[in-house]
Amino acid sequence: MAADFYSIWDNFKNFIGGRTGLFHWGMFCLALVFLFLVGRKQKEEKQAVRFLVWPSVLVLLFLFNPLFYRYVGSRFFAGVYWRLFWMLPISFTVAYTVVWLVFRWKKQFARIVVLVVAVLVVAVSGQKIYSGTNFMQAENEYKLPQAALDVADILAGAGVNWKVKSVVPNELLCYIRQYRCDIGLFYGRNVGGFISGIGDDEAAMYQQMCQQKPDMSVVTDIAKRNEVVFLCFNRASQEIPEDLKPYGYHYYKETGDYIIYMLGEE
Repeated sequence: MAADFYSIWDNFKNFIGGRTGLFHWGMFCLALVFLFLVGRKQKEEKQAVRFLVWPSVLVLLFLFNPLFYRYVGSRFFAGVYWRLFWMLPISFTVAYTVVWLVFRWKKQFARIVVLVVAVLVVAVSGQKIYSGTNFMQAENEYKLPQAALDVADILAGAGVNWKVKSVVPNELLCYIRQYRCDIGLFYGRNVGGFISGIGDDEAAMYQQMCQQKPDMSVVTDIAKRNEVVFLCFNRASQEIPEDLKPYGYHYYKETGDYIIYMLGEE
């Protein structure tokens, strides 16, 4: 039970994203308490309690419940449990509370001051989303790495269908099938615990692809056992033999730093 709660807490920390998020979370909690107290005294605010406070409390009871996490969260939302916190109306609740406070003042100057202070508090405590760590110039109209498009076009150009399996470098895993769904991958985002689990062969292959110098005997043995037709490597970050014919694969094509090998003889 304690392990489940620690997992929930880790997901919660991923959701709030550090000190900035913790500050905004505090504003949300204060807004909920404020609306609850106001709603008990003023009839016109009972709707806010009904549609903002109680639903938020109910969601929190579920999300921070270790039993819910063990039997539902860890099974169906593994790796993305933190996204369930998006169900909380944080922005709307804080905004509603600020507007309520603004209109409680009769003088226009006081209203402006309250509004400006609230906006400044949120802005100063926030982070610029278009920073270098969060934003980069799109390489193409698909807003995907161009290397992923080039590799996908080569694989698709072989005339294969989605049933033909391929292995690509880890940095391309999440992008190949966003661009072309007719390409089948031996494994995808599920290696990170998303969507579904993976088998022993997929896990072993992924571990090899994480290495700077993959063991080609292991890679090709797993690939041939699972009928993986294409093997793609990044020559800039991986040390691979020039010739894979001794392992049952031959050179097919290349693009940029990526070289692709195909099962069988030329």
